Amino acid sequence: MNILSQIRASFVRSMRIFTRDKAIIGSSIMLPIFFLLVLPLVLFQNVPAEYMPLTRGFLVIAMITLLIMSTAISNLPGSIAADRDHDLYSKLSSMPVHPVYECVGRIITVFVFSAFGSVIVLLLGFVLGAQYNVTLIDIPLILGIASVITLTSVGVGLIIVGFTKSESAAAHVGVAIVMFIYFLGIAFPYSELPELLRPLVHVNPICVGNNMIAALAIGEDFIGYNPFNIIDLTTMLTLTGLVICVGLYIYSKYCWKR
Repeated sequence: MNILSQIRASFVRSMRIFTRDKAIIGSSIMLPIFFLLVLPLVLFQNVPAEYMPLTRGFLVIAMITLLIMSTAISNLPGSIAADRDHDLYSKLSSMPVHPVYECVGRIITVFVFSAFGSVIVLLLGFVLGAQYNVTLIDIPLILGIASVITLTSVGVGLIIVGFTKSESAAAHVGVAIVMFIYFLGIAFPYSELPELLRPLVHVNPICVGNNMIAALAIGEDFIGYNPFNIIDLTTMLTLTGLVICVGLYIYSKYCWKR
């Protein structure tokens, strides 16, 4: 099999699993939609009316980041662990299939599935009154930052599945990490975070990327700082490259054991 055939076969199979599994659709897409509808009534009911469109816009960005994390950090390792339990990798090991190319197909699945869910969340946000200050020049930059968030999340997911024994363990560890990252620096604007948590945001590529998108779409004043600085940008790109490389190595070494 050539490289493109390996990638395509892995993508088609993974995409079929993601779109047919109700648990994956529920946790990745329906849960952020539920939060998008409920959180303004629970956490932001005291926000003045003139600030509510920007608040809803920030919440939409946070929900899209949550969607990406749930897909890549929880559901991706869960599906890989399920395939491992069914001895898929024992069969693939005897075929001319390279672990990295097979994994690329899975990564593309995460990108496509997350993009589909993100469009749904974004459209619902507009219906609910979310407001953004985005120009055409900002859109490619936002998509690039979202890609970095996705790659970081994928790397974390691959690392998780390399050290967990079962599908349930992989998925549940992923959920715990998703919730930790979400409440660490995504659920609320940087300016509203406790001083103790703020340094942790700067060393987390997902949180930095989320803040960058929010700063572009809503404004630095709403976020509380300018995330587009040399330190944050360098840290985000460096850690993303490191995490995805380590994830691919662990996936190739531990998931493809005969």
